[in-house]
Amino acid sequence: MSATVSQQLVENVSIILKKSLAADATLSDLREKNQAGFEAIFTKDAGFKCSANTFQPYVEEVANDLVFWQKTSDQATLIAMVKKIEQLFTVLGNFEQSYTA
Repeated sequence: MSATVSQQLVENVSIILKKSLAADATLSDLREKNQAGFEAIFTKDAGFKCSANTFQPYVEEVANDLVFWQKTSDQATLIAMVKKIEQLFTVLGNFEQSYTA
């Protein structure tokens, strides 16, 4: 396992976690106003095992993938995890742009 790759993944998950906390707070506010009635952030074919209407379960899944990859250096896990991280960055970025003044 490359220490550089591992460190970059840890940094990315940390950034996603921070962004997801803010996004989930915004989603909570939107739900109180009945403006966020969807059942899941990602569709079933997005590659995530979980399905939730907040970002935290998705971040937790990626963090668990990271721990597993750090222990096993499994290539398939790494590829799937990077795809999930990319999707989270994209959706969180779009969400941030849509709901910040």
